[in-house]
Amino acid sequence: MGLAAAAPREAEALQLADAGRLITENRENGVRFLSAQGEFIGARGAYYAPTVPFAQLPKHLIDALVASEDRRFYEHWGLDPRAMARAIWSTLTGRTQGGSTLTQQTIKEIYLKEHSPIVRKLLEEPVLAPILELNLSKEDILFVYLNRVFFGGNAYGIEAAARVYFNKYARSLSVLESAMLVGLLPAPNRYNPHRNLPVSRDRGFRVIEQMVEAGYLSRRAANRARQQAIALAPSRSAWGGVYPRGTQIGWLARWAEIEANANAPVSAREGTRTITTTLDIRVQQAADRHLQQALRQHGRTGQIEEGAVVVMRYDGAVLGLVGGRDYRQKEWDNATQARRQPGSIAKLFVYLAALQRGAAPDSLVSDAALTLGGRPVRNFDDRYLDEISLAAALEKSSNTAAVRLALRNTDKIAGLLRAFRIGDDMEGEAGDLALGTYEARLVDLTAAFASVANHGRMVVPYAVQRVQDATGAETLSRLLPEPSDIRQTIGSQEADAMRQMLAGVVQRGTGRAADPGFWAAGKTGTTTASRDAWFIGFTERYVAGVWLGNGDNRPMLGVSGGGLPAQIWRAVMTDITRGA
Repeated sequence: MGLAAAAPREAEALQLADAGRLITENRENGVRFLSAQGEFIGARGAYYAPTVPFAQLPKHLIDALVASEDRRFYEHWGLDPRAMARAIWSTLTGRTQGGSTLTQQTIKEIYLKEHSPIVRKLLEEPVLAPILELNLSKEDILFVYLNRVFFGGNAYGIEAAARVYFNKYARSLSVLESAMLVGLLPAPNRYNPHRNLPVSRDRGFRVIEQMVEAGYLSRRAANRARQQAIALAPSRSAWGGVYPRGTQIGWLARWAEIEANANAPVSAREGTRTITTTLDIRVQQAADRHLQQALRQHGRTGQIEEGAVVVMRYDGAVLGLVGGRDYRQKEWDNATQARRQPGSIAKLFVYLAALQRGAAPDSLVSDAALTLGGRPVRNFDDRYLDEISLAAALEKSSNTAAVRLALRNTDKIAGLLRAFRIGDDMEGEAGDLALGTYEARLVDLTAAFASVANHGRMVVPYAVQRVQDATGAETLSRLLPEPSDIRQTIGSQEADAMRQMLAGVVQRGTGRAADPGFWAAGKTGTTTASRDAWFIGFTERYVAGVWLGNGDNRPMLGVSGGGLPAQIWRAVMTDITRGA
């Protein structure tokens, strides 16, 4: 009856003889994220770190576990009748009382967590625990248990727990750190040191006393252990994930998971998947550092709550993505979810349409005062000229010139917006298209600039390089097409002319604050009452977009695209280019 009730998924699992396999059997679902360089950067759901060989587990960790959880572990054959009776009685009377041996707990962790406690303790564990003892050594059972059990904070296994709570390898844990981690096992949330360090430390002290009672520690050694310093790692947990290189990586990791899910059946999400992302840690840290620095220095005076930065290669691989001020406080991603008015960033499509209709950078357009629908069209600087070149009009971000161009090319602009995947329903009036009063995402607008940088070839932003299932088999691998096979969104001549004009914006126009001291091109954007401020552009190597604003659409104070966003963009580009 016990064997039938336990029913591990495969018949050979009943042999319970392969310790390595038992560690990976029936794991909770989760996702591990790697950087483009293969470094572990985060996990969502269940976080399993690499397995720690038994020989590398500190002896005081093993002693703490046995003293606290199963003092007769080395004497019994998988079951402790007295403890079992105590546990069954507590279950029947509705109280919580331990009593399962470490062997039983190991069986439960792998196969029986979802089973009825009464059935599990009366029928299943009494059969399977002795089988496990017959097939594995005591060391193997401890090895499996410590590499499987849940320690809270999304961490499964001792290596994950050591990294989450103390930012160190399990082999380096001190006596007090080991005691605190063992102390987590009965109630991982209650004793979580990130939530209440004094309570967690006191629980560790209790485990140390149990080690003394069991004869594993002398009183003198216990007193020394109680005095050991605890250097608690900063909490790297946020929104169901753990990010050891900083929680801000959660923005790109979450977006990569969405991309991976969209390209895989539900069945491929079982167990622990590994997603190798496009993230470059150096680029990510630079983007986050300069955005946060700007918000700290100017957020209060400029009444700026939020910001976002996207950095990508010419092929669309997103190297860094910061979706807001603090991923721990708000999961909403201003880079990939928020749709905001692009303001003068929209002039990219206006001038591209004009170039497609045969205009050139030196073609003339009127910058004179203009009224549209009974309302005046205002230039940002309230200055109006007669006829000027398209290049000069873009450099000064002339609204009157842009509206005149849009009146001639409305359908062409709407078609470009659809081609660049800015939106599906772009049938607005010329003024809306010219002045950017529609809504768009930062990541899509940045990809549009990448297409221009890429000589007109279509760029689709992506964050996933490959996905592997729990067995290591590859379920998704990005195969990039040859450049000759990539669709031309716009002609290379028009794209190159646009590159030239955008470079003029940085050299002589509204984007001068973005000039990094080497070749760069880009465009500023500011919406009515400074509700949104943008700078998007590219160098010979990278494409990046910066947005500043408020989640509730409140106006900022004195913030324009040619100011703080351009300065952030310059700092990021200078930083990542210098270290390339």
